[in-house]
Amino acid sequence: MPRRPKKRGAAGWLGAAQEGVAMVSAMLAIFILTVVVAALALATMGETGLSFDQSRSSQVMQLAEAGAYRALGQLRRRIALDLVDQLAAVPASAIQNTLHTMCHTRQGWRIIHDFAYPSPGPSDWVEENIKKRALLRIGTQAAPIDVRDAGGTLLGSFYATIYVRPAENSGGVAPEAECDHVNDKYRLWFDSFIVSTAVTRNATATVCLKNVGNLVNCGAWLAAGNPGDVSWDTAPPTHGWEVLIARASYSRWALMTLGTSATWMITGSDFLGPVHTNDRFSIWGNPAFYSTVTQFQNDVNFGSGGVVADDNYCPPSHPGGTDCPAYNGPRMTRNAAQFAAPGADSPFWAVLDQISVGVPSNSQIRSQTTALPNGSGAIPAGIYFMDECANPTCGGIMVQGDVSNMVLCVAGLGSPPCPTGPSVNGLQHIVVTIPGGTTKMYVLDPGGVQECTGPPSYSTCVNKGKGFNGVIYVNGNITASPGNPSTGLFGKLAQSSKITIAADGEITITNMLVYEYVPRQGDPFDPLPTVLGVYSWCSSAPTCPGRNVTVGGSMSPNDLHIYGSILTPWGKFWVKGWDTIADKGTLTLIGGTVQQDFGEFGGFLTDSFGNIIGYTGYGRDMIYDARFQSSFAPPFFPLTDRYTADRASVNPDNFYDRPLWEELAAP
Repeated sequence: MPRRPKKRGAAGWLGAAQEGVAMVSAMLAIFILTVVVAALALATMGETGLSFDQSRSSQVMQLAEAGAYRALGQLRRRIALDLVDQLAAVPASAIQNTLHTMCHTRQGWRIIHDFAYPSPGPSDWVEENIKKRALLRIGTQAAPIDVRDAGGTLLGSFYATIYVRPAENSGGVAPEAECDHVNDKYRLWFDSFIVSTAVTRNATATVCLKNVGNLVNCGAWLAAGNPGDVSWDTAPPTHGWEVLIARASYSRWALMTLGTSATWMITGSDFLGPVHTNDRFSIWGNPAFYSTVTQFQNDVNFGSGGVVADDNYCPPSHPGGTDCPAYNGPRMTRNAAQFAAPGADSPFWAVLDQISVGVPSNSQIRSQTTALPNGSGAIPAGIYFMDECANPTCGGIMVQGDVSNMVLCVAGLGSPPCPTGPSVNGLQHIVVTIPGGTTKMYVLDPGGVQECTGPPSYSTCVNKGKGFNGVIYVNGNITASPGNPSTGLFGKLAQSSKITIAADGEITITNMLVYEYVPRQGDPFDPLPTVLGVYSWCSSAPTCPGRNVTVGGSMSPNDLHIYGSILTPWGKFWVKGWDTIADKGTLTLIGGTVQQDFGEFGGFLTDSFGNIIGYTGYGRDMIYDARFQSSFAPPFFPLTDRYTADRASVNPDNFYDRPLWEELAAP
């Protein structure tokens, strides 16, 4: 039979009650812990999300700034390089009236639109005529520029717009001083601002950069309607940044040939500046071009392919071809306009501190120097300082007849040594000798040029009371005696010297012709003021035999250096005996050259099988002086029929100084 359960006593019921309370307590503790853990998890998730939001906010702001500065770099390149190159590609006569109208009616934004873009174009600027400005888009909202890390992960994207307008944009007419139609100079002032928007996941930011001196906030720029609104800045135009459009000097080109002979570009030839030929280029191997390359003909001559209407001859477009120019800038422009030889700018007049055409009369020459009585008599052979002029620094040095020796030296620098006399360390000295032994030394003292006679001591000196205007003109040749390296032209220019040496004849360089300091390679903004021009002129053009700049060849040293712009419009810059003298290393030119024909520097020797077994003359190393990209040029150097766009060297510089920054509401 079944058992009956035992009855619990008081103690049994108490134990059961205690077990129930413990279970409830445990469950309550677990619940509280769960709530605490959940709260902590939520707090952590909130902090993580907040951290991510802060990170994205910082990241998107930095990305917007990066986009703005990228656009600023693009604008600076457009103004410093592309505007210059596009203007140089068009004959001045074709755009002169247009430039004058744009300047005079304050339509500078159209100049930016028409010329500030990379070759070959077309222009990618947009004109906003009502708002009197041009704009350039770097990416768009629909097609932004993606930014990725090194692993390819997308970090975000941005798009930017560049705006440029005349700095004084209230309408009206510009002063004639800014729009000099007679001398082909157009001084323009601009303001610019850049709006950049970046997106990173759910974060968006917009920033604005504007040039220093820009007196209108970015919001007003964007909202501006018609001229006359308060948002249109009517402050004086000098608060913006300046561009001077003027005729380009012949010194601007790294290499230009005005004739129709073949100009061979070979492997190892690197051209950092503009290159042009009035005929066609001949390419052998892999020359490298870093700036504009233009030629008159449509077809190019290739060593491995002949004359074809193309700018390279290499696989895969030309199987078997080996001639592949390296274009580190724009590709070659064919069918370009030809350049003429210098015409109106005469160095004979420049030595008289005037700009005119042809040859001055004897009476005009005599009236400019105290060394000769007035009158119309012939000018005797001699060396004259032109000190009868109105300006404090207007005197040039003129030589009637040939020069047998011309030495430029800087007192205290040693090589070449300056003659004894009133030498002052750091001052430029010019020593000129003519056949027969007559010699004069000129010390370019800021207090007045010292004219000293000698040799040997040059102790008798006269202060001419005028400063040197930078021109040495020889009405004859600068010659060299065979085997005598102390003759001819050579020497060194002091840091502050700016000199043009011109001759109506041949100029022979026999030794180093250099600067006290070397220009920084590839830097168009190097503030070094030193510059030399060597110009073989012709008063009877176009009949000009022998108008060369000649390197002495056998009498010149190994590894010769020449600095400056070499201009031989009716001849060539070449090495005498280039194909017969021994290997003399490298001739390094730091500057540029314009020639009628591309002169010979050296050659090579071959065996009966055609193998190269040796070299003659000099190898060629042509290093472009980038300062010539602007209107920087030797004194009184002739001008081409093309324009350039220079930015004045000012301090502070509203274009290159750190721009002003604003944050805008995201669009």
